[in-house]
Amino acid sequence: MPCINCNIEFEGEFCPTCGEKKHIDRITLQSITTSVFSGFLDMDKGLLFNLKNLTLYPKKTILDYINGKRRQVLNPISYAIITISVYLFMDSILPRGERAELAKVDLYGAQEMGVKLGYFIRSKMKFLWLTYAIYAAFFTKLFFKKYNFFEHLAVNAFILGHATILAILVRLVYRKELIIFNVLVFAYISILLYKVFKNPMDAFGTGVISILVVFLSYLFFLGVPFAIVNFFL
Repeated sequence: MPCINCNIEFEGEFCPTCGEKKHIDRITLQSITTSVFSGFLDMDKGLLFNLKNLTLYPKKTILDYINGKRRQVLNPISYAIITISVYLFMDSILPRGERAELAKVDLYGAQEMGVKLGYFIRSKMKFLWLTYAIYAAFFTKLFFKKYNFFEHLAVNAFILGHATILAILVRLVYRKELIIFNVLVFAYISILLYKVFKNPMDAFGTGVISILVVFLSYLFFLGVPFAIVNFFL
């Protein structure tokens, strides 16, 4: 019979060309619910597969994906988007530390603009969190070289998504923003970078470069939006 998807004649339960099933079930509430949750709750593929394997085997999971073993893995951009979305939702409903209201701060001229700019960046940067992976990919490509830019982007999206899991856990435990919060997240990113790019012949050098990559990426992550906002204000 012909495949409903690509019209190739085949025998058996699945099309050898595109993998479509021979018999297509009707769409029902049960089929929709099962389809949605299977992608998130299946330990052998999807979100929970990423959570488990990036925690236990970060280097193997990421490099297997780069080398083509992708069937079970939730792709890195989707993984980062999902974890960041969860964090943003949670951050919107959990309490924050007290902040001074700008209206009550007696400042003038450039000082006032500087404070407003700093407040704007601090409050809005979390919505640009995904762009950190782009800056990190540039620097990992620069220092570690081995892969092309988009492969480095995949590596850093995996790492960013998984580091966001740590951010979620920290916010759940402490419920308020902490000064040490960013330190913990970026330390974890450095550790994951080190594990993925570790050179047995120069472990110390890999560690130093991993920290440097995180530092430079964070500077650009903050600096580029700062420069853009400053230009238009």
